[in-house]
Amino acid sequence: MKITIAAKKASYLFLAIFLVFSSLTTTTFAESSLQSQTRDSIQLEYLDRGLVVVPAEEGIFLSWRLLATEVTGYSGKGLTGMDFNVYRDGEKIATVTESTNYLDRSGAKGAKYQVRAVKNGQEVEQSASVGSWDYSFLDLPLQKPKDGVTPAGEAYSYTANDMSVGDVDGDGQYEYIVQWEPTNSKDVSQVGYTGNTYIDTYKLDGTLLYRIDLGINIRAGAHYTQFQVYDFDGNGKAELMFKTAPGTKVIKYDEAGNMVSEEYITLPQEDIEAGYSNQDDYRMSSEDYYNHLVEMFMGWHQHEEVVNGDWPSTLEECFDIDPQFDYPLAREDAESLVDYSPLAEALVIN
Repeated sequence: MKITIAAKKASYLFLAIFLVFSSLTTTTFAESSLQSQTRDSIQLEYLDRGLVVVPAEEGIFLSWRLLATEVTGYSGKGLTGMDFNVYRDGEKIATVTESTNYLDRSGAKGAKYQVRAVKNGQEVEQSASVGSWDYSFLDLPLQKPKDGVTPAGEAYSYTANDMSVGDVDGDGQYEYIVQWEPTNSKDVSQVGYTGNTYIDTYKLDGTLLYRIDLGINIRAGAHYTQFQVYDFDGNGKAELMFKTAPGTKVIKYDEAGNMVSEEYITLPQEDIEAGYSNQDDYRMSSEDYYNHLVEMFMGWHQHEEVVNGDWPSTLEECFDIDPQFDYPLAREDAESLVDYSPLAEALVIN
């Protein structure tokens, strides 16, 4: 089922992304003749001019990007660089200097606009031809995940949460990466099951490119899933960086919205050989976690960080208490350390 973000508050946020940040961005477009220019060898995204056209009270308002490779300095009005010729329906209507926006007081919604960069009096690059939005904001249609029920019988639904942007397909335009949070998401101090967290990638028209299901082993809540979107490897397409676990999978869709593939993340070969799989369920009760801590403490002396001297050699040193036990720890001694009051309080809370 599709839903639409119709609240003007959210929609104006999208507008702000285009109209505020579009005029000051450190990006360049791969196909542009300016792409070979670099400044201080900074790795840049390959974005296009980003022309946006919206209706205004006094006409039609246009805003676009000044690319980092075009910046030559600054003035009292901001960055300086290219001049721009503005065209309406193929006819030049203005030359804009020291700015990346223009108000066409004679414009109408049905017109098509284009912006062309001017260097030394010559047009060197042109934007796509763009029509006006219907309103001064734009709704982004989203596809809400299905409601669910936890193993404890608790029903939950989904709400759109964090959002980031990046050009994931290399077309020079931003896609929108949206995180879905279940209504039963928890803080680390709260006990209980949560629904799965999802991360969607949409084009501006609402086309869903893919959905990442983080799975049951990534708890839903404000402190569990932070994601970064950027072209980290410089190949012209943005990547998504976030925490995964066994059971995390990527679902891809075609332009008609049909699912075309569903693949789990790749597990390290040594984990596969050790018996781990994407069907594993690592959700724990407080008793499970207690036993996990006991076993971890019993093997404290073998942890790589301890062997390398990066962590204290004893847990007593970690807890800032007097030495009491011999290592490797006997089970009874490990249980005593788990029962040490700060840890015991944490287990009660969780």
